[in-house]
Amino acid sequence: MIAAGVVMSNLAYLIGVVVLAVIGGLVVVLRHRKPKSVEANMASFNRGLQALAPDKAPDASPLRPRSTAEPAVQRRPAHLARDGDAVDDDESEASTG
Repeated sequence: MIAAGVVMSNLAYLIGVVVLAVIGGLVVVLRHRKPKSVEANMASFNRGLQALAPDKAPDASPLRPRSTAEPAVQRRPAHLARDGDAVDDDESEASTG
């Protein structure tokens, strides 16, 4: 016959493994659950909106070579503005002194 001590030690080992597995499973479930706060829902909604219609196109696309990228538009200083160019009042006052 098997001694009662051997059965109890095997049973204790089995109970310990089951308890550790349950604790590990709870940790994994709690870490990977979706947040339920209002801020998390708003952030998720905003990410969805940005995916559908981003505010600004990326500067360099991996599908388009850099040489065909459009050059950045530069504003002329107020003292070099041509006739018909819009000049801010602050700039025109600063240049006339």
